[in-house]
Amino acid sequence: MEMTNRKKGTPKVKEDRSFREIVENFTDPREVIREAISNSLDWSASIIKITVYEDATRADRELVIKIWDNGLGLTRERFSAFWNLADSPGLHRDKFGKKMGGKVGEKGHGTKTYWKCRQVEVESIAKEEDGSDWYVLGEMKEPINTLVQEKRVPDYDYVEAPGEGKESFTEVTIKGYHTRTNEDFRHETLKDYIQWFTKFGSVELELGIEGNKGKVIELQGLGKGDPEVLGFGHPFPPLLNNIKQLQKQYKDTWPKYYVNKWVFSSVQIEAFPASSIDVIFYLEGDSAKRVHNPMLTRQRRPHERWHYTVSDRYGLYVCRDYIPLPPSQRVNEWVTTGQSEWTLYHAFVNCQDFELTANRGGIGNTDRSFLTKVQETVEKLFKTKITASEEYRAYEEEIDLTKKRGAIDTSEEDEKADVEKRYYQVKKKHLAQYQAPKRPSVTLIEPRQEVEVLMLFTIMKALRPDLFEFDILDYSTSRGIDALCALDPTQGGLERGNLRYVEFKRALTHEFGDHTFARLAAVVCWECNLEDGAKVRDFAGKERALQITKTADETIYMLLAPRDLPLPNVKVYVLKDYLKEKLGIFFKARI
Repeated sequence: MEMTNRKKGTPKVKEDRSFREIVENFTDPREVIREAISNSLDWSASIIKITVYEDATRADRELVIKIWDNGLGLTRERFSAFWNLADSPGLHRDKFGKKMGGKVGEKGHGTKTYWKCRQVEVESIAKEEDGSDWYVLGEMKEPINTLVQEKRVPDYDYVEAPGEGKESFTEVTIKGYHTRTNEDFRHETLKDYIQWFTKFGSVELELGIEGNKGKVIELQGLGKGDPEVLGFGHPFPPLLNNIKQLQKQYKDTWPKYYVNKWVFSSVQIEAFPASSIDVIFYLEGDSAKRVHNPMLTRQRRPHERWHYTVSDRYGLYVCRDYIPLPPSQRVNEWVTTGQSEWTLYHAFVNCQDFELTANRGGIGNTDRSFLTKVQETVEKLFKTKITASEEYRAYEEEIDLTKKRGAIDTSEEDEKADVEKRYYQVKKKHLAQYQAPKRPSVTLIEPRQEVEVLMLFTIMKALRPDLFEFDILDYSTSRGIDALCALDPTQGGLERGNLRYVEFKRALTHEFGDHTFARLAAVVCWECNLEDGAKVRDFAGKERALQITKTADETIYMLLAPRDLPLPNVKVYVLKDYLKEKLGIFFKARI
């Protein structure tokens, strides 16, 4: 079909839907504070007062947010832009289309975060271009309900008057702000958010950008009786990088207090010569973080719901306008492959060419090929300028030495503790003296483990070869401790089928888990606490009854073979009784 008799059409915007989408796009309720701070600083405020409270005069105790600043105020143009969408009068671009100046606002979306409420009020005095002062007081009622329920853009009302030469200011009051929980506006939580994720938590001071230096926020969040003054700039701990001094003060725990930094500005991005990044890289020990950041969880302190862990917060952040994006946007994989190494890092990479989402919550709108090159630039910088630096290498070398020294110290401490433990064990052990015919006297030690039973047996077998009715051919510790013996030569001699096990135990118990009775010649143990007739189960689940027979000379322990099977009984040598009854050996406590 040919394009003859052409007609023109103009795309239209569903204004209510557009406004509603922008308003609901801001999902973190504290973003209202972030946008307010950016607006105040964009218009030259040096003092910002933020007060959050619950209005006790109302039955619903609605949440109220009040932001006051001493900036340039709202001229007629800026007052209209305050309510409009995509209207940013402070935005200036150079002839190539790049944003000029240090203002954050550029999309004209920020003040729409205020609309999630019952009522917005704004009051201001500003100096117009003709030199006159202009006072304005405006309000918008039920903005979010009007968008959602009535499906229209809400109106605003205002009154104006001469400013009468008074100082410029702007005050925004947001009444009945919608939030799932007021915890987000607890003073501690709000302070932390401001210092990490707003323009007031900017990392620009580290780069020598000092236009906002000295500016303050007077913050009074929920639960705070009086305002707290916050200074401009992201909080970093002071440098503590003299390793020798740290070792002198903190010994081998010095890495916990170590703090060092590397800063690189205007690093050109390969393949994108018109773009650059700024990198601020702090390496901080765990204790240095906790001393400087009261929101971190720590031992011996009650855990509050607003506290967070080091892994929840630290790592490598991406920034735009020197403002760190949320923790979900961390790019720790750019600088480390270790599972927890990145928790040492308190680092930021800023790029003014990152394309942010409408709510400034991510860099998802940035071209992927550009992001890849940014990542490569950061990786190269990290490897060639940071980890290859003399300071970083000295740090790693001392860490390795500390770990080795710690391993040695731990071993020595373990050994010392073991000596103390065994000293008390030795004091508790019973001893016996025995002198075999034509042999010197020996001291026998009461066994407390299987291996000690074997040692006692071996000593007695050497002193009195006739004491036991079998000879040992081989010892093994592969499954417990056992030995191999042969049946008497009259019963077949040293043949494979005549080999039997001798099992060594600290005490005879109901379970016999190492061998079967079928190939067991004897059990040697120190003591037996089982009663006559007790059942003992072997490795294969077969049971035998323990028979204890007392004669005039000795006590005989025997695991009886089933009557219906032609199997030998298994003799149990209970050394505690056997040595006493056979040789008169009594074990007594040390004197």
